[in-house]
Amino acid sequence: MSRLLKITLGILLLADILLTAAVWLIPVEVFQNWAFQRAPNDPYLQFEAIGQAEALCWLGRAAGLVMLVLCGLALTKAPHLSAFVSQISLRLGRLTQSAHPGWRGRVISWGIRGFLAGWMLLAATQAWAAILQRSRDWPYYHLNPGSVVLPNISDSNRDVIRYLREAVPPPSRVLVLSDQKLFFLSYYLLPRRLLHPMHADSEFVIPLPDQQRQLTAYRLSDLSAEQLQKWRPDYILEYFEGPEYNEAARRGEDANWVRFWRARTQSADLPPYVVVLRPVSEPAR
Repeated sequence: MSRLLKITLGILLLADILLTAAVWLIPVEVFQNWAFQRAPNDPYLQFEAIGQAEALCWLGRAAGLVMLVLCGLALTKAPHLSAFVSQISLRLGRLTQSAHPGWRGRVISWGIRGFLAGWMLLAATQAWAAILQRSRDWPYYHLNPGSVVLPNISDSNRDVIRYLREAVPPPSRVLVLSDQKLFFLSYYLLPRRLLHPMHADSEFVIPLPDQQRQLTAYRLSDLSAEQLQKWRPDYILEYFEGPEYNEAARRGEDANWVRFWRARTQSADLPPYVVVLRPVSEPAR
Protein backbone atom coordinates (compact mmCIF):
# COMPACT_ATOMS: atom_id res chain seq x y z
CA MET A 1 0.00 0.00 0.00
CA SER A 2 2.79 2.41 0.96
CA ARG A 3 4.74 1.67 -2.22
CA LEU A 4 1.67 2.09 -4.45
CA LEU A 5 0.88 5.39 -2.73
CA LYS A 6 4.45 6.60 -3.26
CA ILE A 7 4.34 5.69 -6.95
CA THR A 8 0.99 7.47 -7.38
CA LEU A 9 2.18 10.59 -5.57
CA GLY A 10 5.44 10.55 -7.55
CA ILE A 11 3.53 10.47 -10.85
CA LEU A 12 1.25 13.31 -9.67
CA LEU A 13 4.26 15.34 -8.55
CA LEU A 14 6.04 14.88 -11.88
CA ALA A 15 2.91 15.78 -13.86
CA ASP A 16 2.35 18.83 -11.68
CA ILE A 17 5.95 20.00 -12.18
CA LEU A 18 5.61 19.73 -15.97
CA LEU A 19 2.20 21.46 -16.11
CA THR A 20 3.23 24.21 -13.70
CA ALA A 21 6.40 24.87 -15.65
CA ALA A 22 4.36 25.03 -18.86
CA VAL A 23 1.80 27.55 -17.60
CA TRP A 24 4.53 29.72 -16.08
CA LEU A 25 6.86 29.67 -19.09
CA ILE A 26 4.19 30.10 -21.78
CA PRO A 27 2.87 33.73 -21.93
CA VAL A 28 -0.78 34.35 -21.10
CA GLU A 29 -1.28 35.83 -24.57
CA VAL A 30 -0.59 32.43 -26.13
CA PHE A 31 -3.47 30.87 -24.20
CA GLN A 32 -5.71 33.82 -25.05
CA ASN A 33 -4.90 33.56 -28.76
CA TRP A 34 -5.55 29.81 -28.68
CA ALA A 35 -8.96 30.36 -27.04
CA PHE A 36 -9.82 33.20 -29.44
CA GLN A 37 -9.15 31.08 -32.52
CA ARG A 38 -11.44 28.31 -31.21
CA ALA A 39 -14.28 30.58 -30.10
CA PRO A 40 -17.39 31.01 -32.30
CA ASN A 41 -17.52 34.00 -34.62
CA ASP A 42 -19.31 36.17 -32.08
CA PRO A 43 -17.75 39.23 -30.37
CA TYR A 44 -19.20 38.44 -26.94
CA LEU A 45 -18.19 34.78 -27.03
CA GLN A 46 -14.70 35.72 -28.21
CA PHE A 47 -14.44 38.28 -25.41
CA GLU A 48 -15.49 35.64 -22.88
CA ALA A 49 -13.06 33.08 -24.33
CA ILE A 50 -10.11 35.46 -24.00
CA GLY A 51 -11.02 36.35 -20.43
CA GLN A 52 -11.62 32.73 -19.49
CA ALA A 53 -8.24 31.71 -20.88
CA GLU A 54 -6.55 34.43 -18.84
CA ALA A 55 -8.38 33.42 -15.64
CA LEU A 56 -7.64 29.71 -16.06
CA CYS A 57 -3.99 30.41 -16.85
CA TRP A 58 -3.45 32.41 -13.65
CA LEU A 59 -5.48 29.89 -11.67
CA GLY A 60 -3.32 27.10 -13.07
CA ARG A 61 -0.17 28.95 -12.07
CA ALA A 62 -1.35 29.43 -8.49
CA ALA A 63 -2.92 25.98 -8.12
CA GLY A 64 0.15 24.32 -9.63
CA LEU A 65 2.41 25.78 -6.94
CA VAL A 66 -0.02 24.77 -4.20
CA MET A 67 -0.28 21.23 -5.56
CA LEU A 68 3.51 21.09 -5.82
CA VAL A 69 3.83 21.77 -2.10
CA LEU A 70 0.98 19.38 -1.16
CA CYS A 71 2.31 16.53 -3.31
CA GLY A 72 5.80 17.02 -1.91
CA LEU A 73 4.55 16.92 1.67
CA ALA A 74 2.35 13.89 0.95
CA LEU A 75 5.28 12.09 -0.64
CA THR A 76 7.45 12.62 2.44
CA LYS A 77 4.61 11.45 4.69
CA ALA A 78 3.57 8.53 2.46
CA PRO A 79 4.07 5.79 5.12
CA HIS A 80 1.95 7.69 7.63
CA LEU A 81 -0.77 8.35 5.02
CA SER A 82 -0.77 4.71 3.98
CA ALA A 83 -1.10 3.57 7.60
CA PHE A 84 -3.91 6.07 8.20
CA VAL A 85 -5.90 4.96 5.13
CA SER A 86 -5.38 1.27 6.00
CA GLN A 87 -6.50 1.87 9.57
CA ILE A 88 -9.66 3.69 8.46
CA SER A 89 -10.48 0.90 5.98
CA LEU A 90 -9.84 -1.78 8.60
CA ARG A 91 -12.03 -0.06 11.18
CA LEU A 92 -14.82 0.36 8.65
CA GLY A 93 -14.63 -3.35 7.79
CA ARG A 94 -14.69 -4.39 11.45
CA LEU A 95 -17.67 -2.16 12.25
CA THR A 96 -19.75 -3.46 9.37
CA GLN A 97 -18.73 -7.08 10.00
CA SER A 98 -19.62 -6.85 13.69
CA ALA A 99 -23.02 -5.36 12.91
CA HIS A 100 -23.71 -7.52 9.84
CA PRO A 101 -21.61 -10.72 9.73
CA GLY A 102 -20.94 -12.49 6.45
CA TRP A 103 -21.52 -11.29 2.93
CA ARG A 104 -23.98 -8.58 4.05
CA GLY A 105 -21.26 -6.85 6.02
CA ARG A 106 -18.90 -6.92 3.03
CA VAL A 107 -21.61 -5.51 0.76
CA ILE A 108 -22.40 -2.74 3.23
CA SER A 109 -18.70 -1.98 3.71
CA TRP A 110 -18.06 -1.62 -0.02
CA GLY A 111 -21.31 0.28 -0.40
CA ILE A 112 -20.12 2.85 2.13
CA ARG A 113 -16.76 3.07 0.32
CA GLY A 114 -18.58 3.58 -2.98
CA PHE A 115 -20.81 6.23 -1.44
CA LEU A 116 -17.80 8.15 -0.09
CA ALA A 117 -15.99 7.87 -3.42
CA GLY A 118 -19.09 9.09 -5.31
CA TRP A 119 -19.53 11.92 -2.84
CA MET A 120 -15.95 13.08 -3.38
CA LEU A 121 -16.31 12.73 -7.15
CA LEU A 122 -19.51 14.81 -7.08
CA ALA A 123 -17.77 17.47 -4.96
CA ALA A 124 -14.86 17.60 -7.42
CA THR A 125 -17.27 17.84 -10.39
CA GLN A 126 -19.22 20.68 -8.81
CA ALA A 127 -16.02 22.48 -7.83
CA TRP A 128 -14.73 22.27 -11.40
CA ALA A 129 -18.08 23.50 -12.79
CA ALA A 130 -17.94 26.43 -10.35
CA ILE A 131 -14.38 27.25 -11.45
CA LEU A 132 -15.41 27.23 -15.12
CA GLN A 133 -18.40 29.47 -14.43
CA ARG A 134 -16.27 31.90 -12.45
CA SER A 135 -13.70 31.95 -15.24
CA ARG A 136 -16.46 32.86 -17.72
CA ASP A 137 -17.50 35.71 -15.42
CA TRP A 138 -13.92 36.92 -14.99
CA PRO A 139 -13.73 39.21 -18.08
CA TYR A 140 -16.83 41.04 -16.87
CA TYR A 141 -16.36 41.15 -13.10
CA HIS A 142 -12.67 40.56 -12.26
CA LEU A 143 -12.44 41.18 -8.49
CA ASN A 144 -14.92 44.06 -8.41
CA PRO A 145 -18.08 43.97 -6.27
CA GLY A 146 -21.51 43.84 -7.85
CA SER A 147 -22.14 47.51 -7.10
CA VAL A 148 -19.29 48.39 -9.46
CA VAL A 149 -19.72 45.90 -12.29
CA LEU A 150 -23.56 45.94 -12.25
CA PRO A 151 -23.95 42.34 -13.48
CA ASN A 152 -26.65 40.86 -15.72
CA ILE A 153 -27.66 44.13 -17.39
CA SER A 154 -26.83 45.89 -20.63
CA ASP A 155 -24.12 48.51 -21.10
CA SER A 156 -26.74 51.19 -21.68
CA ASN A 157 -28.47 50.27 -18.41
CA ARG A 158 -25.12 50.57 -16.63
CA ASP A 159 -24.60 54.08 -18.03
CA VAL A 160 -28.08 55.17 -16.95
CA ILE A 161 -27.56 53.76 -13.44
CA ARG A 162 -24.25 55.58 -13.05
CA TYR A 163 -25.82 58.78 -14.35
CA LEU A 164 -28.69 58.54 -11.86
CA ARG A 165 -26.25 57.92 -9.01
CA GLU A 166 -24.60 61.24 -9.79
CA ALA A 167 -27.68 63.27 -10.70
CA VAL A 168 -30.25 62.05 -8.16
CA PRO A 169 -29.52 62.54 -4.45
CA PRO A 170 -30.75 59.87 -2.03
CA PRO A 171 -33.40 59.19 -0.87
CA SER A 172 -35.32 60.62 -3.83
CA ARG A 173 -38.33 59.06 -5.55
CA VAL A 174 -37.82 58.61 -9.30
CA LEU A 175 -40.72 57.92 -11.66
CA VAL A 176 -39.36 55.85 -14.57
CA LEU A 177 -41.06 55.77 -17.96
CA SER A 178 -39.39 53.26 -20.25
CA ASP A 179 -39.95 50.66 -22.94
CA GLN A 180 -37.92 48.20 -20.85
CA LYS A 181 -38.70 46.41 -17.60
CA LEU A 182 -36.33 48.14 -15.19
CA PHE A 183 -37.52 47.02 -11.76
CA PHE A 184 -34.08 45.58 -11.01
CA LEU A 185 -32.54 49.06 -11.19
CA SER A 186 -33.97 49.74 -7.73
CA TYR A 187 -31.33 47.43 -6.22
CA TYR A 188 -28.43 49.43 -7.67
CA LEU A 189 -29.91 52.83 -6.82
CA LEU A 190 -30.79 52.27 -3.17
CA PRO A 191 -31.69 54.19 -1.04
CA ARG A 192 -33.38 55.97 -3.95
CA ARG A 193 -36.82 54.59 -4.80
CA LEU A 194 -37.93 53.86 -8.34
CA LEU A 195 -41.58 53.96 -9.42
CA HIS A 196 -41.96 52.13 -12.71
CA PRO A 197 -45.52 51.81 -14.03
CA MET A 198 -45.81 49.21 -16.79
CA HIS A 199 -48.24 49.62 -19.64
CA ALA A 200 -51.10 47.11 -19.55
CA ASP A 201 -50.11 45.77 -23.00
CA SER A 202 -46.60 44.94 -21.72
CA GLU A 203 -47.45 43.64 -18.27
CA PHE A 204 -47.10 39.95 -19.15
CA VAL A 205 -44.86 40.25 -22.21
CA ILE A 206 -41.36 38.75 -22.02
CA PRO A 207 -38.84 41.16 -23.60
CA LEU A 208 -36.14 40.03 -26.01
CA PRO A 209 -32.52 41.27 -26.26
CA ASP A 210 -31.72 44.40 -28.28
CA GLN A 211 -35.37 45.51 -28.35
CA GLN A 212 -36.30 42.69 -30.72
CA ARG A 213 -39.73 42.68 -29.08
CA GLN A 214 -40.96 46.24 -28.68
CA LEU A 215 -42.77 46.78 -25.38
CA THR A 216 -45.57 49.31 -25.20
CA ALA A 217 -44.64 52.10 -22.79
CA TYR A 218 -46.17 55.15 -21.17
CA ARG A 219 -45.04 58.56 -22.34
CA LEU A 220 -45.10 61.50 -19.98
CA SER A 221 -48.09 62.93 -21.85
CA ASP A 222 -50.03 59.73 -21.08
CA LEU A 223 -49.98 60.38 -17.33
CA SER A 224 -52.59 62.55 -15.68
CA ALA A 225 -51.96 65.13 -12.99
CA GLU A 226 -53.84 62.92 -10.54
CA GLN A 227 -51.45 60.03 -11.17
CA LEU A 228 -48.41 62.23 -10.68
CA GLN A 229 -49.94 63.59 -7.49
CA LYS A 230 -50.55 60.04 -6.27
CA TRP A 231 -46.96 58.89 -6.94
CA ARG A 232 -45.36 62.13 -5.71
CA PRO A 233 -42.01 61.63 -7.50
CA ASP A 234 -39.05 63.92 -6.91
CA TYR A 235 -37.71 63.20 -10.41
CA ILE A 236 -39.13 61.88 -13.67
CA LEU A 237 -36.90 59.76 -15.91
CA GLU A 238 -37.76 59.03 -19.53
CA TYR A 239 -35.56 56.26 -20.89
CA PHE A 240 -36.35 54.81 -24.33
CA GLU A 241 -34.30 52.54 -26.59
CA GLY A 242 -36.90 50.88 -28.83
CA PRO A 243 -37.49 52.26 -32.35
CA GLU A 244 -41.05 53.37 -31.59
CA TYR A 245 -39.99 55.67 -28.74
CA ASN A 246 -36.33 56.44 -29.44
CA GLU A 247 -36.85 59.77 -31.18
CA ALA A 248 -33.64 61.22 -32.56
CA ALA A 249 -34.81 64.77 -31.84
CA ARG A 250 -34.99 64.02 -28.09
CA ARG A 251 -31.57 62.41 -27.64
CA GLY A 252 -29.93 65.72 -26.78
CA GLU A 253 -32.79 67.05 -24.64
CA ASP A 254 -31.05 66.42 -21.32
CA ALA A 255 -27.80 68.39 -21.49
CA ASN A 256 -26.45 66.85 -18.27
CA TRP A 257 -26.99 63.34 -19.61
CA VAL A 258 -25.29 64.22 -22.91
CA ARG A 259 -22.32 65.64 -21.01
CA PHE A 260 -22.10 62.53 -18.82
CA TRP A 261 -22.37 60.13 -21.77
CA ARG A 262 -19.74 61.96 -23.81
CA ALA A 263 -17.33 61.97 -20.86
CA ARG A 264 -17.73 58.19 -20.49
CA THR A 265 -17.48 57.32 -24.19
CA GLN A 266 -15.08 60.06 -25.32
CA SER A 267 -17.41 60.69 -28.26
CA ALA A 268 -18.68 63.99 -29.64
CA ASP A 269 -21.90 62.38 -30.93
CA LEU A 270 -25.26 62.40 -29.21
CA PRO A 271 -26.25 59.30 -27.20
CA PRO A 272 -27.94 56.59 -29.30
CA TYR A 273 -31.04 56.49 -27.08
CA VAL A 274 -33.34 58.85 -25.19
CA VAL A 275 -32.59 59.65 -21.55
CA VAL A 276 -34.29 62.67 -20.03
CA LEU A 277 -34.17 63.31 -16.29
CA ARG A 278 -36.02 66.26 -14.79
CA PRO A 279 -37.13 67.31 -11.32
CA VAL A 280 -40.90 67.46 -10.97
CA SER A 281 -40.74 71.19 -10.38
CA GLU A 282 -39.47 71.60 -13.92
CA PRO A 283 -42.37 71.87 -16.39
CA ALA A 284 -42.67 69.06 -18.89
CA ARG A 285 -41.71 69.96 -22.45
